[in-house]
Amino acid sequence: MSIENQEKENTEETTEQTDGAKVETDLINTNVALLKADNVNYMKRIASLEELVTDLTKRLKQATDLIEDDTKHRLLADIKPRVEIPDELLVLKSLNELKEMKRTLDVARIPAFKSGTPLVYSDKKPSARQSLDDVNKDFMAKLRGAS
Repeated sequence: MSIENQEKENTEETTEQTDGAKVETDLINTNVALLKADNVNYMKRIASLEELVTDLTKRLKQATDLIEDDTKHRLLADIKPRVEIPDELLVLKSLNELKEMKRTLDVARIPAFKSGTPLVYSDKKPSARQSLDDVNKDFMAKLRGAS
């Protein structure tokens, strides 16, 4: 009987061990399923946040382009009257080049006479004052030549 009792005890122990292993396996499988469900939820959240980041990045780029264009137009409006560069070439310049041109033009001064009148260089017809000065020079030359 002792051999039979030992076999019974061994089968009972293995049954208890397999029942315990089944419970542990079921618990592990349940935990794995819950973690997978959480993982799926996190992946969905990450995907929605990536979509939001992409949208905000696109909006930021549009806003930056708008601000740069506005700044460029203001710089062009300030620079155009002060330089004799064709508009086509000015428009092709980058924002940094235009800023540097404006800084240079702000520092540069138009030459002036002692009276404070600015000296203007132009290819226009002479003014009435210039014409009068030319007539006076001619008259003085005639007087010197006549005497």
